[in-house]
Amino acid sequence: MKNIFKRSAFIPVLIATTCISVAQPTFKHWDFRYGGSKDDSPSWFEQTVDGGYLIGGTSVSGVSGDKTQPNWDPGLVGSDFWVLRLDSFGVKLWDKRFGGVNSEILVDLLPTADGGFLLAGNSFSGASGDKSQPNWDMNQQTYDYWILKANANGVKQWDKRFGGNSLELLGGVVQTSDNGYVLAGASFSGISGDKTQASQGSWDYWIVRIDSTGNKLWDKRYGGTDDDFATSVVLNQNGGILIGGYSQSLAGGDKSQFCQGQWDYWVVRIDLNGNLLWERTFGGNYTDWLFDMTTTNDGGYVLAGQSFSENTGDKSEPNHDPTPSSSDRWIVKIDDSGSKVWDRTIGGTETEDLRRISESIDGGFILSGESYSPISGNKTESNLGVEQTWVVKTDSVGLPVWDKTIFSNGHDEEGTALELSNGCLVTLNYTLADTGGYKSQLTRGDGDYWLVKLCEFPATTSVSEIQPNKFEILIYPNPTRGKLNILFTGDLSFQKMMNYHITDIRGINVNAGQITTTSGNSMAIDLPDLNTGLYLLKLFDDKNVVTKRFTIIY
Repeated sequence: MKNIFKRSAFIPVLIATTCISVAQPTFKHWDFRYGGSKDDSPSWFEQTVDGGYLIGGTSVSGVSGDKTQPNWDPGLVGSDFWVLRLDSFGVKLWDKRFGGVNSEILVDLLPTADGGFLLAGNSFSGASGDKSQPNWDMNQQTYDYWILKANANGVKQWDKRFGGNSLELLGGVVQTSDNGYVLAGASFSGISGDKTQASQGSWDYWIVRIDSTGNKLWDKRYGGTDDDFATSVVLNQNGGILIGGYSQSLAGGDKSQFCQGQWDYWVVRIDLNGNLLWERTFGGNYTDWLFDMTTTNDGGYVLAGQSFSENTGDKSEPNHDPTPSSSDRWIVKIDDSGSKVWDRTIGGTETEDLRRISESIDGGFILSGESYSPISGNKTESNLGVEQTWVVKTDSVGLPVWDKTIFSNGHDEEGTALELSNGCLVTLNYTLADTGGYKSQLTRGDGDYWLVKLCEFPATTSVSEIQPNKFEILIYPNPTRGKLNILFTGDLSFQKMMNYHITDIRGINVNAGQITTTSGNSMAIDLPDLNTGLYLLKLFDDKNVVTKRFTIIY
C-alpha cells in the first residue's frame, strides 16, 4: 500500500450511455505509459466530453520522456502536479506541470462545467512558480490545501491556498450547481489562517466552500474526541453535501457514536451552508477505512473502503483472510437519512485496497484498487506481478458479477477504473514494471503513469470499436522510405476530412494531421523526419477508426 491517505471524490463519467453491457472486458485494445526520468505517480483521471482522457498526478521528473516542462524544484527533489490530455486512443495531446519550488501532491482532478478543470491537493511551497500565495506555515514544514483552475488547454486561470498554522490534508473536491466548489479534508490546526474554528480533538474533518473564482465563502470543522480524516465528498440529488472518511474518536464533539473497533467509517451530512444535519458511524471490531463514495439513482449512497474487521458490528460478512492481518474491500449502502441498507465484503486471501467506486451504466457498481491475492474468494485471476490493479463489477445490491486483474510483471499501485458505454474499461495505474502482461512499453523512470483499455470484444485493425467502418485502407509501400500512400477501399460514396495520428513503438505521437478522403483516390503522407523503425498509423473520424502498422527503413 503506497499511501493510506488516498484521494476519494466521485465525479460522473462524461460519456454517452447509448448501450448497456455487463460482459467482462477481457481483450486489451491498447496501453500507454507516460513518464519522465524520475518518479511520476498518477492520482486520478476522467474521460472528457470528446472521448479523450485527462490524467493528473504528481511528478518529480524534469524535462524528459513525456514531460515537456521543467520541475519548479531544479534539484528534482520536490514534486509538482503533472497533467496530461489524451485523445480517445490514449495518444498524448499535451502535458502541463503546476507547482512551487517545494513539493505539491495532487489528490483530486475535476473537470469543470466551463470545459476546463480544477486540480486539488496539498502544498509545502511558498509563493513561487505557479503558486501565488504563501503557505500559512512560514517555515514550509506543513501542508496547506492548494487548488488551481485551468482552462481546456491547460492554461492556469487562478490558484488558491487554504490552511491554518499547522497541517492540512485535502481528501477530495466537488463542484456545486453555482459553479463553486466544496473542499473536504482534515486539519490539525487551531484557529489561524483560513481556519475559523478550534479543533474538537486532534485531527478533524475540515470543509471549505468557495465560489467559482476561489474566494472562500465559509469553512467548518467537524470532529470527535480523537482523530478524524475526511477522504471523500459528494453532492446528493438535492444539492446537499455528504462527507466521508474514517474516525477513531469516541462519542463527543460532533460525533454521537463510539467506534466499534480501532477505526470506523464516519459520514457527515451537511447543507450548502455547512449546517450539520446528521452523522453516522459504520464499522466492525478492527480497522475500517473509507476512501470513496458514490451517489445512487434512488437518492442514497454507497460507501467504499477497506476493512480488516470480522463479521461484527455493522459488518455482516467476514473477510476472506480469517486473521486481521489483511484487508478486503467493504461497501455499505445507506439511504438519504444515513440508515444502512446492505453491506458487502469483496476480496481474496491477501490484502485488497480500494481507491474508486462509481455507479455503472446498468445500476451496479465498479470498484477499483489493488490486490495482492491469488485466485481466492472473489478473485478469479492470480497476479502476474507482486501487486496488481483489480477491478470488480457488482450488481445493484453489491454482489460481484465479474472481476478483472490488470496484469504486469512488476508492482502496480494507485489503480482506478472507468467504465465506458461500449463494453470497455479503462484503468489508470502507477507502475514500476517493464514489459510483460498487458504492458507493452518499458518504464521511463522510477515509476510511470500507465493507462490500459480493455473491451469485451477483440481489437482489430480494420473495424471500429463502435460500429463497422464505411471503408478500409491499404497502405504502400510497406516498408517505406518516408512517404506513405493510403488507398481507400470499401464504401467510397463519401468525401470527408479524416484525422490521423502516427505513434512510434514507445507510444509517442510523432506525427499528426488531417487528410481529405475522395472516392477512388490514393492519398499520401510525407514522413521526412522519422527514423528507421516500426510505427502505427491511426486514421479516424467520429464514427470510424482504422489502424495499420508500417515500417520505415533507410
